[in-house]
Amino acid sequence: MLLSSIIQALLTNQDVPYCVVNSAKPENLSQTYASISLLKDSTGIVMAIYSSGHQLDLLTLKALVERPELRFMSLEELDETLYFLKNTAHKPFNKTLSKEQNENEIQLIIDEPMSSQSSVLLVTNNPEEHVQVDIWDMQIMIENALIGGIFSHAINSQSPLAGKLNSNLLTQLKNIDHLPVMPSIAANLLALQANPDATVDDLVRIISHDPALTAQILRYANSALFGFSGQISNLHDAIFRVLGYETVLYMSFGGALGRAFKLPQSGRLSMHTFWKEATYRAALCQQLALKMPGHSRPSTSIAYITGLLHNIGIVIMGNLFQTEFNWLNKMLTSRPEQSLITTEQNLFGCTHSTIGRHLMEYWNMPEEITTVVGEHHSENYHGKHEVYVWLTQLAGQALKTHDLSDSDNGTLSEQLCQQLGLSEADVEEVLTAIMEENSALDAMADTLCA
Repeated sequence: MLLSSIIQALLTNQDVPYCVVNSAKPENLSQTYASISLLKDSTGIVMAIYSSGHQLDLLTLKALVERPELRFMSLEELDETLYFLKNTAHKPFNKTLSKEQNENEIQLIIDEPMSSQSSVLLVTNNPEEHVQVDIWDMQIMIENALIGGIFSHAINSQSPLAGKLNSNLLTQLKNIDHLPVMPSIAANLLALQANPDATVDDLVRIISHDPALTAQILRYANSALFGFSGQISNLHDAIFRVLGYETVLYMSFGGALGRAFKLPQSGRLSMHTFWKEATYRAALCQQLALKMPGHSRPSTSIAYITGLLHNIGIVIMGNLFQTEFNWLNKMLTSRPEQSLITTEQNLFGCTHSTIGRHLMEYWNMPEEITTVVGEHHSENYHGKHEVYVWLTQLAGQALKTHDLSDSDNGTLSEQLCQQLGLSEADVEEVLTAIMEENSALDAMADTLCA
């Protein structure tokens, strides 16, 4: 009865309420049953909970937790684990797991279908009794519980998940017969950008059909970032007196493009989080460009739009591959310290950058945007339009300290600063100015979420 003893010791150790019930009693026959597997690698132990009668898919589980060396524990190791649990007051479930932690520390992962259940009976090696526990209690009381993937399938059936996880989403994207069509207002703005004879009146005529975009542009023009002392109340003034033709065109283009797609309302990859991060990074990219030396300063309007759309691949993934995206969102929400890029690569064989770039190329988007969308996570990037990639990366690092970026690095890169002709003090100064305009930027993000 070793497994039953370990489960009870674990739950007791973590202060998760449970009770032992007789599985043969009639009132328990209708309960949902869950199986337990204990696995181990050099980092520690993984406790996996999944539907009873299902088979654990070890390859998928390894990918979900990013631990390729996991293996099932031996009886001797189980015995040692039970001894450890009974002889230490230390709680084995920790918020984060690292290479330096004790080999007996445990990460809990719950198969996604089980997360919708309430009270379940954990199947142990004691056929006469099961451990009754509330899945919700386990989720909220065990800090590092991971939920957001399916790692089991019915015995003697083909796992639908395994095929999806082991396939490359970019390959699937290339095989889709009809990719999304660019929204009409965005297409009209892109045509305007390519027309040398286009006028400000043409631009205003297109934007004015969208009150939300108009409000967004006026709000940005009236922010303190541009130091204009008067009140901007119409699009002509916003263009001629503050922002300029190209900036307004690209702002409108980005807003019209992004609002055509929707994301979930909650989680690390929610609609609100996406647009808030995009809005702040766009503004910071533009202001950093303005701070650069005149001889090397790029187009500030293109800096803005590349910052706004750099993560557009996330939106594409969320709309074309909703099931996979929902797994990703739940995983990242339950483990906020986990790298977005690494998780995508492990699960899908590609990242939102490659997916986004493919669609940008399909839409014949300007090269600057396509390049940044595809390369903004590429360290030490050098190539065409590199200055916009560097600006996006540096802005991401700066915003990381305010939890407004998916950058893996929250430390300003001296190399990026030097390449852009900026000092760390320059970046901090511009970042402070951006954060002081948080009310205007938050309102703009809310407009894009609408």
